[in-house]
Amino acid sequence: MKEMNNEKEMARWKGFIDTLQNTSEWQPNFPREEIWNKYNSKLWFYASEHNNGHIPVFLLYSHINKPSILDLTKEHSLIGKFLAEGYDVYLLEFGEPVVEEKGVGVAEYLSHYVDPCIKKALQHCGKKNLSLSGFCLGGTLAVIYAAIHPHLIRNLLLFVTPIDFDQIPDYHNWVDALKKDELDVTGIMREIGIIPAPFIRYGMRALTSPVYFSPYLSLLNKAYDEDYAHYWLRFNQWTNDHLPLTGAMGRDILTYFIKENVLMGGEFKLSGENVDLQSIDSNLYLISSQYDHLVPTSITTPLLDVVSSGNKQMAEVAGGHASLIKYGISTELIEWLHLHSK
Repeated sequence: MKEMNNEKEMARWKGFIDTLQNTSEWQPNFPREEIWNKYNSKLWFYASEHNNGHIPVFLLYSHINKPSILDLTKEHSLIGKFLAEGYDVYLLEFGEPVVEEKGVGVAEYLSHYVDPCIKKALQHCGKKNLSLSGFCLGGTLAVIYAAIHPHLIRNLLLFVTPIDFDQIPDYHNWVDALKKDELDVTGIMREIGIIPAPFIRYGMRALTSPVYFSPYLSLLNKAYDEDYAHYWLRFNQWTNDHLPLTGAMGRDILTYFIKENVLMGGEFKLSGENVDLQSIDSNLYLISSQYDHLVPTSITTPLLDVVSSGNKQMAEVAGGHASLIKYGISTELIEWLHLHSK
């Protein structure tokens, strides 16, 4: 028994050191095809081997991190789960912005990236509408898009999506300063142009620093398990793999969402186009995480009271902001999606 414990202890430390020294890059776990691109952004198509004939799922991720979290490993992959259930999948991957994109904000991302990609996906699959699935700030964009083009979005699936920005915890002082015009956001962002990735990473660290070292303790505890160590490696890479943000997008996030909280204020204009969340009549499935410090449930659920959707579902999963990746898609969500995608 003592010899077995010694072997496990040696395997644990070897796995811990090997994992921390592993510099291999993430690679997609399922075949995909690039069918659209603009600068560094791409639209990927994943074909299901057992297509169920239902409308496809379109994934819209945040601008802050790379979307590898949606296909982290073969065993922990939302994309893989959708494919296994017979759904073709489209993924819009926002790439690292180039200088020519520094003026691209919310309106431009919607009109020059999201809209052409959704229409490209519909043309590609031959369907009239699809299921739009948004994650974090990608979900916020998805909500605005669904309000502008409700006829194209049959199902709206939102994962840890911020909606009511007045519910942001612990940052009332600087939010109040922003609302009182004590911070010159427009001027600052105009000077920055593109916010470097390390600035984004340091900002996220400021929010999560109390628990940042706990993942390393988790790895040390289970590094003898090769599957767990591989999952940990890819997840840790994702947490450090932030993208630069255009100054215009940073300005719009601070102005439209945090300062003006336009999503909760009724109808508003975006580049001359009326946006009213009451026009959303898509089937809605909302998912939040119980211990999410970045996007708590109170920021997400107010959407349920604003939209006109006749079918609205809400689910809260255990864990934090990225737990939906670890625990996968629930049976309830899959059954709901099957019912509304025929």
